[in-house]
Amino acid sequence: MRKFLLLLPLFVFIGCGGGKTGKNLTIWESYNDEEHAVFMEIVKAFEESTGINVQVQRIPFFGMESKILTALATGSEPDIARVDLAMVAKLATRGAVKKIENFDTSELLPVALKSVEINGKLYGIPDQVNCLALFYNKKLFKEKGIKPPDTWEEFVRAGKKLTDKNKNIYGFAMRNTLWWHLPFFYGFGARLMKDGRFTLDTPQAVEALKFIKKLYDEGIEAGAWKPGAVDPDMGFQNGKYAMVFNGPWKIKSLKGANIPFGIVPVPEGRYGRPTPIGGTDMVIFKRSKHTEEALKFLQFLVSENIQTLWANKLGQLPVNVKSMENIDFERHPYIKIFAEAIKEAVPRPIIPDYQGVENIVNPEIESALYGKKTPEQALKDATRRVNEEIFGIK
Repeated sequence: MRKFLLLLPLFVFIGCGGGKTGKNLTIWESYNDEEHAVFMEIVKAFEESTGINVQVQRIPFFGMESKILTALATGSEPDIARVDLAMVAKLATRGAVKKIENFDTSELLPVALKSVEINGKLYGIPDQVNCLALFYNKKLFKEKGIKPPDTWEEFVRAGKKLTDKNKNIYGFAMRNTLWWHLPFFYGFGARLMKDGRFTLDTPQAVEALKFIKKLYDEGIEAGAWKPGAVDPDMGFQNGKYAMVFNGPWKIKSLKGANIPFGIVPVPEGRYGRPTPIGGTDMVIFKRSKHTEEALKFLQFLVSENIQTLWANKLGQLPVNVKSMENIDFERHPYIKIFAEAIKEAVPRPIIPDYQGVENIVNPEIESALYGKKTPEQALKDATRRVNEEIFGIK
């Protein structure tokens, strides 16, 4: 019965529609084509249910920040915008968005809420949440007669067996940004922030970077983080990289390309299987004159029925905890892995200029991997610079 209910049209969930109220709401969103189609179904259902007219404008995902900053300068921002998780803190510290008040968050994922909470106040409502898992090439694993790794020790052993430099095949491929390194840092017990300071120079962080460097030095990691190298997505699809970290957004394209892939959780270490959280949030702008309508729409968007529909139509994680129980795992078996992984996800630290942090840390990590600096020195230098340049702490 449950699976049948999930396929019913939205009007069954919302009941009878209301007449037009003359109230308007403007939303900027950045979904892909498939997501946009489902979002517009949700918008239509909301309009029919409430009588509120919703005007939706699509903005390219990577163009959203510049579009918003321009709009703030000219006073032309919308009521609501969908922004990357990292941008919420930037907008909140500028005083550009409203605190979210009089909103029922009891059914929402705590880790997603924690990532947009500043000094106990909420500044965004998660509309999409994701985390990382380990994707592996089933064909390459079968050829070597090995199982996907469950621990970091097994990860290293598998990586060595899978690497065949004569065929240009590597056990693992890694991207060149801090966020993609976080499964290692978190897995070894490091955290980015503590008591308002950046803390990537701890013994745990150093141990993690030494581990990453060892993967590269021993030829397990392909050097995919280097300029000009084949990136992890392309190398994985071409059968040259046996393992990569990726998220639920990648499942559909891999299926469409008939890639023989499997997914398992991030390897387990002494500190469990923590993964960074990613995703997007809806924010309400300070100058919006339609706060009541905006809150009503967001409450509708994250409700159990709507999030269940979103999860099962798109094969994505819902932000509503109750909707997790309604996912059709027979239809979307890999989502179950991410649904479990999100339970150990680490909240995104509140950093107003997160990209500034990446701009400092990424080259320092590369300097350690190239052997220009020791992992200790690279992380010490990165931490000092972030605290000085981003947080103004000497």
